[in-house]
Amino acid sequence: LVRADDIEVQILPDVVYVENFAGNVAPVDRVFFHIVIRNTSAHPVEIQWARFDIAGAEGSLLSAQYSGAALMSQFDRAIDERRIAPTPRRTLVLQPDEQKAISDVFLDCPRGFIGETLIVEVAYTGDRERRSRQVTRPLSRARGFAGRLPFDGVWYVSSEHSFLDSHKRLFAEAFAYDFLQIGADGRSYQRAGSQNSDYYAYGKKVLASAAGTVVMARSDVAENVPGIPNTNTPYGNVVVIDHGGGHYAYYAHLKPFSVYVRPGAQVQAGDPIGEVGNSGDSLEPHLHFHVVNDPDPDKADGVPAVFEKWKAQAYGSRPVERELGALPRGEFVAP
Repeated sequence: LVRADDIEVQILPDVVYVENFAGNVAPVDRVFFHIVIRNTSAHPVEIQWARFDIAGAEGSLLSAQYSGAALMSQFDRAIDERRIAPTPRRTLVLQPDEQKAISDVFLDCPRGFIGETLIVEVAYTGDRERRSRQVTRPLSRARGFAGRLPFDGVWYVSSEHSFLDSHKRLFAEAFAYDFLQIGADGRSYQRAGSQNSDYYAYGKKVLASAAGTVVMARSDVAENVPGIPNTNTPYGNVVVIDHGGGHYAYYAHLKPFSVYVRPGAQVQAGDPIGEVGNSGDSLEPHLHFHVVNDPDPDKADGVPAVFEKWKAQAYGSRPVERELGALPRGEFVAP
């Protein structure tokens, strides 16, 4: 018989954050998660439907349900996007120990629409008996990490916490940023862009975003030729700083032998720690920055990062000062 423990339903990452954004019209709450279903029994099971509810104490409820072809499409999309190991397509049947997933559930809602509790329920059958499995997860509204911008000068935000951002493929990088510098011609490089030194960001100083202790520093990874990433050493030359409170920041893709700090060093906010380069999984010189809750990237979940006292340069002559907030993609920012 099918028992209630014949499938395992997992919500990832382990901590689901609700992010707060100023929004263009009204303040916005944002939530992002995955649902993974695994057959833990010794016989096949067929998933009938999967749904999630986000419930608020004051009576708010956001719900979505997938069944039939719609659910099958979600399972296949997770495979296509490499969020889960491949299994047979166009089926809702899970063989023993197989997993399917609904990946990249990503919601932006006006402040107050997203509640405090995420509830996931999955209905399934096996041996002609129908069962369901339900799990719940409190949503975290902790602010996450807050620090200064990790550089001086004006930089362009080329990647942030959006749905389309490629960092979302990794839990540790779910809230990552990429920063470039842009010249007067609107490009990140001058001349042909064939050399790393052609890029405006190359060699610029990287600064500690907050006080902390260096837990990892690497500077021996060779530079890439622009356009040819090194996926064997994804972060390339990198500094990892323990900023306290379970927050570990990665400052990645640095220039070879440009790292100024060693493990165990104490740093203050604004201290130089290295120089921007093009090492690791990087197409051109830029700074990659993200914060996690564990220094081991294989165990870590990403933590939302906001920045203190920064200026939105936008495209006008007068910058807009921000006291605290996430950085929007496409913005020019400065401390």
